Formats: sequence, structure tokens, C-alpha cells
Amino acid sequence: MKALALYNNYARSAFALLACVCAASVFLYGVFLLEAVGHTAARARAGHAITALKSKLSSVESRYLTETQALTPARAQSLGFVRPQEVTTVYATDASRVLTLNKR
Repeated sequence: MKALALYNNYARSAFALLACVCAASVFLYGVFLLEAVGHTAARARAGHAITALKSKLSSVESRYLTETQALTPARAQSLGFVRPQEVTTVYATDASRVLTLNKR
């Protein structure tokens, strides 16, 4: 009889532990599903943003191509550009590439 009472006591504890593990598993599975849905929604939003950026980039590229094809030496001269007298090469030293707030 004493063994049966001890078994019932352990059975209750084991059942309570199993119930807690199942409840925690269901809770964590719900969190996992919510995170998965959130990531899927974020991917969809990112896809829409990429599509919008692609269309904007396409319009900017077509505008650039139109402008570069319309630019001729005569049109550049009418806009105020002048040919340089001579072409020189400019060398940058390491000191000129340093960012600083000190005025020289």
C-alpha cells in the first residue's frame, strides 16, 4: 500500500512536469510561428522596396542615357564649358587625403 501511495505521488509530479513541458513547448512553438510570419512579411516588404528602387533606378538610367546622348561639343560650349588649354596630371599626396579639422 505504501508503494502505491509513493507511486501515485511520483505519477502526479511526473504528470505535472510533463504538462509544464508541453505548455512550454506550445508557447515556444507559437513564438516561433510569429517570428516566422514576421520575417516573411519583412521579406515581402523588402521585395516591394527593391522593386520600387529598381524602377526608380531604371528611370534615372534612361534619363542619364538620354542626357549623355544629347550632349555634343557644341551643346557643351553653349552651356559654358570650354576646352582646356593643356592637360596636366595631378598627383595626390598622402597628406592631402587625411581628414582633419585643422586649417592649414
